Amino acid sequence: MRPGIITLTTDFGLHGPYVAAVKGVLLERAPDVTIVDVSHTIAPQNVLEGGFVLANIVDAFPAGTVHLAVVDPGVGTDRRLIAVASAGHWFVLPDNGLITGVIRCRPPDEVRAITSPTIRRALVSSTFHGRDLLAPAAAHLAMGQSPEELGPKLERFITLRNFEPTREDRSAVGEVIFKDTFGNLITNIHTDHLGLTPAECWEIEIAGERIVGIVGTYGERSPGQLIALTGSSGWLEVAVVNGDAARLLSAGAGTTVRIRMTN
Repeated sequence: MRPGIITLTTDFGLHGPYVAAVKGVLLERAPDVTIVDVSHTIAPQNVLEGGFVLANIVDAFPAGTVHLAVVDPGVGTDRRLIAVASAGHWFVLPDNGLITGVIRCRPPDEVRAITSPTIRRALVSSTFHGRDLLAPAAAHLAMGQSPEELGPKLERFITLRNFEPTREDRSAVGEVIFKDTFGNLITNIHTDHLGLTPAECWEIEIAGERIVGIVGTYGERSPGQLIALTGSSGWLEVAVVNGDAARLLSAGAGTTVRIRMTN
């Protein structure tokens, strides 16, 4: 079987040898694989941010893609490494909740622990499992090899509660889970949570500011105005038209967001 696509999502940054080392292992094990860099600038050890980015690329890639994600604050501990099959894709990553956003609307079809001593590098560093354990497993799957060879099936794995707001009858309390390059603040409140309530009937509170109504596009309001809208990934976001909401509000990941119906 011809090797397919492997995506890379990490918090390794753009300097140093880490990304190149992982790619080297992938190309050694699967020479003709297509490697796609998603992001290497996930905030260090920020599993929630990595999970958000990972969840929002899945639908853009063809079935059979292998997604290798390494945001691993527990590297070297007894936390597990897993491979998850979902929506025709494989996800190879630490079992620390990084998979949460992916499986929110795409229940897993199969989950396996990555334990096989034959699918790893000869020398395994206790601080670089992305290179020595996860990359070989991703290459194995991209080459069309049997998932059973990775390790045993798992029934349970770790998920993060942060992907779901606390919901009440006419309101919800959530948080910012991602700040994009433009300073837009993406929350964990999804269009699913808004139901059929008209956009103008919602009021959003964040960092001491109040926003009335949810707009459809940035262009519906004047430059400099603070707005709420549903972004391209389906999550409610707070933005400043032609500006930077994160800077204006001094807000970022973890900032509380409240949304409620006004009538």
